[in-house]
Amino acid sequence: MDGVDGRPLVILDRIGLGRVAQINSDHIWLWARGFEGGGPQAELLRRMAHWLMQEPDLEEEAITATVEGDKLMIVRRSVEPDDWPIEVQTPNGETLTVELTETRPGRYEATLPVDEAGLYRVSDGINVAMAAVGALNPLEWADVRTSETVPAPLAEATRGSVNWLADGLPQIRRTAPDRNPAGRGWIGPVSYT
Repeated sequence: MDGVDGRPLVILDRIGLGRVAQINSDHIWLWARGFEGGGPQAELLRRMAHWLMQEPDLEEEAITATVEGDKLMIVRRSVEPDDWPIEVQTPNGETLTVELTETRPGRYEATLPVDEAGLYRVSDGINVAMAAVGALNPLEWADVRTSETVPAPLAEATRGSVNWLADGLPQIRRTAPDRNPAGRGWIGPVSYT
């Protein structure tokens, strides 16, 4: 769209870490009224506001990482030709280099098989995306209520104890290897001296 004398109607720019937008018309409100056929006033203002707020879905340079089954899907949006590799950091700290393939103009994709649970970090050097791989409902999150039933067998097998902080902090006592290492209101590391 052009304004008066072929000048731009909308000017957008990035200044430092922020963004600015200028509409070079005082008649944009007429679009909403349908004057001379109207115009995309609401859509223009909505998209401009989201761009100014740096809405991730409207970023022209973005990278996303999602998990589908046992595959890590990497997608990069860019207005510039993409010829640089993507680095993927695995949960164990290993760094992999992945080449993207252009699937349509401005969209580059790659698929990476994943077999290790944890957090994967994907970066193009500027933008970063994270993806979590693993069980969505692991056993340790199945019942998060505080209870003695889960740790009690472990405490019994190791001659330990389960104590509640609501009852106050237990006293720490030195105990001999042949003595009970815990009691009412006290716990003790086994001392071999």
